[in-house]
Amino acid sequence: MTTTYRIEVAIFAIALAVFGLVALAIIWSGDWAYAALANVNGVNQTSFLIASSALDQRRVETPLDLPAVISWHHAWAAYVTGVSSTPAISWGPDPIFTNDETAHMADVRAVFRGAEYAAALALFVLVFRIGRARRRGDALRLVRAGSLIATGTVAIIGVAGLVAFEPVFLLFHDVFFPQGNFLFDPATSNLIRLYPEWYWEGITAGVGASFLAVALLVAGAAHNALRRRSNTYTRAA
Repeated sequence: MTTTYRIEVAIFAIALAVFGLVALAIIWSGDWAYAALANVNGVNQTSFLIASSALDQRRVETPLDLPAVISWHHAWAAYVTGVSSTPAISWGPDPIFTNDETAHMADVRAVFRGAEYAAALALFVLVFRIGRARRRGDALRLVRAGSLIATGTVAIIGVAGLVAFEPVFLLFHDVFFPQGNFLFDPATSNLIRLYPEWYWEGITAGVGASFLAVALLVAGAAHNALRRRSNTYTRAA
């Protein structure tokens, strides 16, 4: 019985982590997050390599203010999350982003859409497990234990990312993009200029911290409900 309960808690924790992290990644892909991270890092404009004119296709450093940069991020975020089927700024005689960059973002879209399906399945698992535990009168214990385990697991991964962000970031890309088309020259890549290191560090920290906060709140709410129920039974006795 104990082994079965532990398995159920582990399944619940995994499902909660998958659903929570994917849902929060979607939330943090919004324009507000890019603007907030740019402001925190003192970024109010970014230089991109853009053709001088329709006649002169030589690319030159062109500074763009933050609203223009965010509009490009908005287009890419919509494409990656499935809201739009059109890659950002991929048209015209001199596309802002190269074919290799657009191909990589297509791979990112495929991975993220897979994550969204996984999150939907994880949500079903959460509802199913809570329903079963509720019929046994054990739902609160399951939610509390599963949330705490998910919190600890994500916290460990977060500490690893904090200590060695670049190796963890590269490992993630090696796993999900084994074709290796995610390596671009920062000096010539507009995609790297749009998504520099401060963006990925900030997004990772934001998603991770948000998940920890939500999971702890859920665990705390379940714990308080268990205490109230225990006190009620004690007084009734």
